[in-house]
Amino acid sequence: MLVGAHLKGAAADFYKENRGTFLQWTGGVAGSNLKEGLIERFTSAATKDTWYADYLNCNQGLIETIEGYTNQFKKLFKRVDLNAATPVTNIIR
Repeated sequence: MLVGAHLKGAAADFYKENRGTFLQWTGGVAGSNLKEGLIERFTSAATKDTWYADYLNCNQGLIETIEGYTNQFKKLFKRVDLNAATPVTNIIR
């Protein structure tokens, strides 16, 4: 992967130690992409809690379009469900 050449410091070390694990930047089988690996390794529990609270509190504003709300909801959902493990029935509000 080309992205490995652009990483520095601890991220570069993490990539070198786990190079065989990551097959692509994103997508594919859970645990096989570098993006998820970096987020899992370098994101604190407090940050993840904040992301989850933001997701739970996501509401459409009075003057916000449905497209704007949907985009914000999807963005927040991707942060809290990296492996896409949540069933669709639990996503719909």
